[in-house]
Amino acid sequence: MMMAPRGLLEGYGVKEMEVLCKLDDGVRPRSSMPAYGAKLPNEGRPPCHTIFVGHNPSHATWESGHYFANPSNRFWALLEEAGLVSESTPHVDDVLVNEHGFAFCDVIEQPGNDAGSISPSEFRAHTTPFLHRIENYAKSMNGSLKRICFVGKRQWKHLFTPSLTKCEHGHQEMDFRPDEWPDSIRSVNVWVLPSPSGRAVISNEKRQATYNELAHEIKRNR
Repeated sequence: MMMAPRGLLEGYGVKEMEVLCKLDDGVRPRSSMPAYGAKLPNEGRPPCHTIFVGHNPSHATWESGHYFANPSNRFWALLEEAGLVSESTPHVDDVLVNEHGFAFCDVIEQPGNDAGSISPSEFRAHTTPFLHRIENYAKSMNGSLKRICFVGKRQWKHLFTPSLTKCEHGHQEMDFRPDEWPDSIRSVNVWVLPSPSGRAVISNEKRQATYNELAHEIKRNR
């Protein structure tokens, strides 16, 4: 069984930039140096087999640089229960990237705690840039990437035109891809995982089941 060791292996650099932080009570500019960014294995690390794709970073993730860092988000607890990590802390993302061939990114690279506040038209504006990024990530991995896992239905459904009205959790059929999906990654498996957000309406049993299925697939075929 693949288990991530305890501890933080490497810190990540900070980007110097002016950001526009979207807050629950409106939008206001804030000068900051966010630690957030896509996390991919560097050269010399184990090759990447799985990339987790979020909707957009929470304020906690944006400021800390660790994915799924909002205290109400159950992502790490779900991975721990599935046997992929040995502790449910956001700092484990660095361990998974550096030692176990995982990667992390988001469709929309702007902070906010309410994904529902981003309209379909706003999401569509991010679709093409995201698909270019995910294609470039895959190319940089030299064929090692086996699966792209969308953590939540919303970001997968809105990649389609028109947006899907519904989709199932779990592994998606190989011929079921958005029109703009890059040809170079059509052979890469796509998974849609239940949202780990505390706001998602789904039973714990059903939510955990898909993460368990993914863990079984990863352990069987890395």
